[in-house]
Amino acid sequence: EELNCPEDWQGTFCLPNVINGMTDVLQQRELFVVSMVWGMETSTSKPSVWMVETEQEPGSDDAAITNSEPPKGSNLVDPSEPEVQEWLLKIITFARNDVGLQLMDEITWIEALEKFAIETGIGFPLPKELFLGTVQLLKSQSNFFRILVKREIATDSPGITGNFLYTSISVLSEVPMTKDSWSAEALAKWSNFTDFVNGMLPDDMPPLVLQSSSFLDSQRSQATVDSTVTTYFVANGLCLLVILLFTSNILLTLMIMVTLLLIFFCLGGLLFNVFMIEFGPVEALGVSIFVGLSANYSLHVAHAFHNSSIKDRTTKIQRTAFVTGSPILASAVSTIGGSAFLLACRTWLLTELGILICAIIALSLFFSMLFLLAWLATFGPLPREVDSTIGERNGRVIHSWDLINIFLLCSCSRKFR
Repeated sequence: EELNCPEDWQGTFCLPNVINGMTDVLQQRELFVVSMVWGMETSTSKPSVWMVETEQEPGSDDAAITNSEPPKGSNLVDPSEPEVQEWLLKIITFARNDVGLQLMDEITWIEALEKFAIETGIGFPLPKELFLGTVQLLKSQSNFFRILVKREIATDSPGITGNFLYTSISVLSEVPMTKDSWSAEALAKWSNFTDFVNGMLPDDMPPLVLQSSSFLDSQRSQATVDSTVTTYFVANGLCLLVILLFTSNILLTLMIMVTLLLIFFCLGGLLFNVFMIEFGPVEALGVSIFVGLSANYSLHVAHAFHNSSIKDRTTKIQRTAFVTGSPILASAVSTIGGSAFLLACRTWLLTELGILICAIIALSLFFSMLFLLAWLATFGPLPREVDSTIGERNGRVIHSWDLINIFLLCSCSRKFR
């Protein structure tokens, strides 16, 4: 069934289709192979997806499965058992009846084996003692079946001799390409299906898991996003501690952190909505670096404001702008000028890096010299009135919201008690 492409979609998601002189724009679809693996231990915390961790064979798109040590006994699946054969056929029947999975009509090895067993009069399911002989006979007669079953049954000996380790059923599924992650949507549908099947399996049988390169890509992307978010919060936490130790003022630290958060939001809007850059390795690796770059100018402005002993905010801001304006502007211009050469690179990763550096420096310059200065001119902490107890300590003027100021106030309040 062809799906018409929504009117607001365009580009790679839609393809023109000309029939009898009439042109329809149809939604593009993506085909991918899914293997329903039964009997192999999953290497992830989620039993719905089984990740292959062995090396690839030369010239092959699929990962080879070679285990020197068999899984635990509770996870062994013997496809020669009639009960297992019946369940394999049930599983593929359930999958074909689930319209959300959108399976193609290609026959699987268990369906081909059932058809052959019925045609030869053996019957299905095959008796355990006839399973290996029937499979070998069908492999010798049909090159198509030999290719089908090649990766679907694993044993601890060459061919299909020895102890069975696991069995699987590979199918070809298609999903419409969407603006969201089509592989994530397909993974969700297939995960629901495996949960449904595992809920019906007897307790003495291992769970069914999925394996697909598309699903692994989706998991890698999600893992990259999760690690990037974690890195961002860790970097901001460390930045918060450094700023607090550097300024020793709670209000200035809060102002700088809010400024960094606004820079981050604006940077995300520029990258993903203006430049249309997808989240990739450059963004993932550069999160901690960009946090440091964005905090640099704001921290210098706040430090200059805090070191000034002037009590009038207007004069204090003028002094801060005079002290930090020229160095910060020169630093921004030189950094953007040095990174601008990356924009002419033919390698997209370098071009993307240049866009990110120029954008973060420009935003940092704007927010530190305009937004943060305006905020400090309105609510910036001022020096306290000099008195014998709090106003000045070791030649340093103490501002409101200074850590030492709060400590001394707490000490004085205890003395008066």
